[in-house]
Amino acid sequence: MDGILSALECEVPHLPDVEDRVTRFVALARDVHRAAEVVILEGPAHVVEAAQQVTHASAELSDVMRRMADKARSGIDAHKTADRALAAQREHDLYQRVQQFRTAARTALGNAD
Repeated sequence: MDGILSALECEVPHLPDVEDRVTRFVALARDVHRAAEVVILEGPAHVVEAAQQVTHASAELSDVMRRMADKARSGIDAHKTADRALAAQREHDLYQRVQQFRTAARTALGNAD
């Protein structure tokens, strides 16, 4: 996400760079979803819930990133500040969900500190 936001910072974003970063971000988001599927199949209910929260937060952040990239492609500059703020909030939400998942997974594995 930081790479995408950095690429979009420019007055006139370099679209191939934006596209490359979005493609990488989307691929990573898909990896998160695939990994969550394993947890859903094999994990205890509280870990499954935490994994589903991660995938939901990841999808919400991906939606914002795609919208921002679409606006850059179209040359639309409206709401750029609001979009960045929303992306930052969704990134924070994702981070929080990942932390909750780690705690739930450590507990399930008997490694709680």
